[in-house]
Formats: sequence, C-alpha cells, structure tokens
Amino acid sequence: MTNATPPGWYPDPWKQAAQRFWDGAQWTHRVSGGTARVERPRLPDGAPVYGALIWILALLPVLNGITVWFIHLDPTQFSEFLREVRQASESGRDPSTVAPDFNVLSLYGPTYWVAAAVGWAGFITAIVLAYFDWRRLGRLGVVRPFHWSWAFLTTAVYVIGRSVIVRKVAAPRGLVPVWLLIGAYVAALISAGIWGALLVGDIARQLNGTFTGV
Repeated sequence: MTNATPPGWYPDPWKQAAQRFWDGAQWTHRVSGGTARVERPRLPDGAPVYGALIWILALLPVLNGITVWFIHLDPTQFSEFLREVRQASESGRDPSTVAPDFNVLSLYGPTYWVAAAVGWAGFITAIVLAYFDWRRLGRLGVVRPFHWSWAFLTTAVYVIGRSVIVRKVAAPRGLVPVWLLIGAYVAALISAGIWGALLVGDIARQLNGTFTGV
C-alpha cells in the first residue's frame, strides 16, 4: 500500500485475518473476518498500569496469615475419650467398647467459624477487585487484559496473569505485583507455620497429660 491508497478494508498483508484496515498512511490493528486476534499495542510511557486495586489483591494472602490466629482447636473432649480408653485397657475391658462421647465439631471453637467467614469474605472481595481492576486496564487502553474471572481459581492466578499481560504492553513495568504477591505468601506461610507449631505443642502437652495422668 502507498499513501495514495484511500483508507479502507483490504486483504491482510500479514495473513492474520481476511481483511485489515488501512488508514491512508499505515496498517492498523483493526481486522475483519477470520479468527485472528487483535494485537496488543504498547501503552504510552508513564501510563498508570498499577493502582490501589492490584496492590490490595497482591497483599490479600497476608489476610490468611492473620486469620489463622483466630482458630483455636480444643482437644479437651478428645483427651477425655482417650483417657477412658486407657482406663478401660488397664481394667481389662475391651477398649473398643468405649463409645466416643465427643462431637468432632467441638474441636473447633467459635473463632474457627469467624476465620472461615473472613476467608470467604476475602475470596469474594478478590473477585470484585479483580473485576474493577480488569475494567480499569481496559479503560487505560490495554487490549484484552487478563480476564477477571480467573480470580475464581485463586487471587494468585489473576495477579500473575494480569502482570504478564501488562508486562507485554508496558515493559519493563508490570511484574511488581507478582513480587509483592510472593512476599505476601511467604509472610502468610511463616505466620501459619508458627501458629501450627504452637498448636501442635499445645495438643501434645494435653495428650501427654492424658496418658501420664497428670
């Protein structure tokens, strides 16, 4: 095509679609026919590809590391059951005849359900934030931004996918949320690990008291 060629639809010279629009000076990203997908043009330097929504999404895993401390498992009734089994065994009775008189749900205190509710609230919040972040990227000019519905899998899937797409159109920017996400997961794992170690120690002490009679 030359500059003398009037604007219009012409056979796609790159064979990515049936037709591509010539604006009178150059080929555009507008295509027609076929299944070719529109290319993603680069965003202007300085385009605000980050924002409060993606920072919140990247930090959401920290919430799990906090809410785990609301969970308190109470093995008291289970310990009583084990004590009865031990006493039955020492008295010569068949331990299998000791019927458990505890409810498994009794192991979980009310704070467990609070933590579960917070977890679900965080899941729903992540989906909502991903939707509005997806819309924001579209308004910013990102062609086919990573779809918000991926947040239904996990927040990490959306944050990573979103960052990869933004990296393509705004390199070298775009990947900072991924590093922040990794840091949030590490912090959450450390918190959960400390909580788990303290919990196991507490349960072990209670069960040890059951078998030693202390």
